[in-house]
Amino acid sequence: MRLYYSVSSSGNFGDDMNEWFWDEMLTGWREAEPDVTMFGIGTILGQKILADHRRVLVCGSGAGYGALDGIDHGKVDVAWVRGPRTAAMIGLDRQLAITDPACMVTTMPGFSDLPRGSGGTIFIPHRSTARLELDWKTIGHHAGLRVVLPSNEARDVIAEIGSAGLVVTESMHGAIFADAFRVPWIPIRISNEFNDFKWHDWADSVEVQMQVQEALALPRKLWFLLRDAKARLAAGKAIKASSPPDAVPARQAGSVPADLGDAGRRRVKTMAKALAPVLELAIGRDLKRVSRTSPCLSREGVVANRIDRIRDQLDLVQRRIDRNLGKI
Repeated sequence: MRLYYSVSSSGNFGDDMNEWFWDEMLTGWREAEPDVTMFGIGTILGQKILADHRRVLVCGSGAGYGALDGIDHGKVDVAWVRGPRTAAMIGLDRQLAITDPACMVTTMPGFSDLPRGSGGTIFIPHRSTARLELDWKTIGHHAGLRVVLPSNEARDVIAEIGSAGLVVTESMHGAIFADAFRVPWIPIRISNEFNDFKWHDWADSVEVQMQVQEALALPRKLWFLLRDAKARLAAGKAIKASSPPDAVPARQAGSVPADLGDAGRRRVKTMAKALAPVLELAIGRDLKRVSRTSPCLSREGVVANRIDRIRDQLDLVQRRIDRNLGKI
């Protein structure tokens, strides 16, 4: 089988873990059924993505980006999906809406005996928030906590979560791991890329009534201004790098040139430098406020039940693999 998951250029632990996670869960899956693509951990179920693959086996994936109006059961086999909202979207039996497979990490050697509660309070930003050129140590200082970036090595991030006393997180997998490790967690929205559907899809799967805390309520416009300015600067650099020295940047009548020019780039850098301390202070203050609100945690036994149900589905997938490899 081939493996499909979302790959971020800057790295994202909740996606990156796919590379080693399935080797722990299933034996021989890489050698079995070469015409099948396994959809693993991530918000990756969409009509266009599914259409790009010949045969698909879904193992715990979720919907949330792009249209998905049912599935072709002739080419898509579903072992289980992330949550009931995904199941409803594709007309699937609710019994197959179990939860995100990432919770199974708590059963793996190396993660099952972490020193619980020793790491204090941590914050995990969404990958788009983490890409802003901010001083995350300064933000952590303002907030009185440690910032763990989602681009760090997946095993290290997971260990940080399992050892924490409280997890404030804009990353959904920060909450998934925290809940599985029985660490209280608080969801927070900073980035405009925060996806309500996927969060509530997962929260419903573990029976959590979740209230997302808001950050940057006042300086949000500054956040967008800085993000857009950096995007224009990056685009201008790319055009300049790929153009001959004497080339004139193309532009349509009445449009803003993609390359801002040397003066424009200096203005963007100056603005980014000026706005960064404002955003760092604002985010830090919001994180401090949010870390004092009531945290979430699923009821005792819920995640253990979901782990047992995932094991049952993995047993069925393993039997399928073994049959294909001629082991049974």
